[in-house]
Amino acid sequence: MHTQNITPIRPAPRTPYHSLGEGAKMRIPEWAQHRSVYRSAGRTLYVVETDTLADARRDLVRLDKAGWDVAVEAAGPNARIALSRAA
Repeated sequence: MHTQNITPIRPAPRTPYHSLGEGAKMRIPEWAQHRSVYRSAGRTLYVVETDTLADARRDLVRLDKAGWDVAVEAAGPNARIALSRAA
């Protein structure tokens, strides 16, 4: 009898907050003070406003590496951050 070891394909995290969490758990960071979600055909956009951009930098790098499109519009320590990924 022949058997194969097949590694199941894990679905992409549903939200950036799932990407920041461990396993299936979400983590909403403290720097994400104001959060909005916009959905359109085939894409979801998460807009996060923060007044502590420096605190967000490590998480934004992690999200970029996880496949999220990260766009930051900064004004001093404040920022508006757009996170999206094709559905």
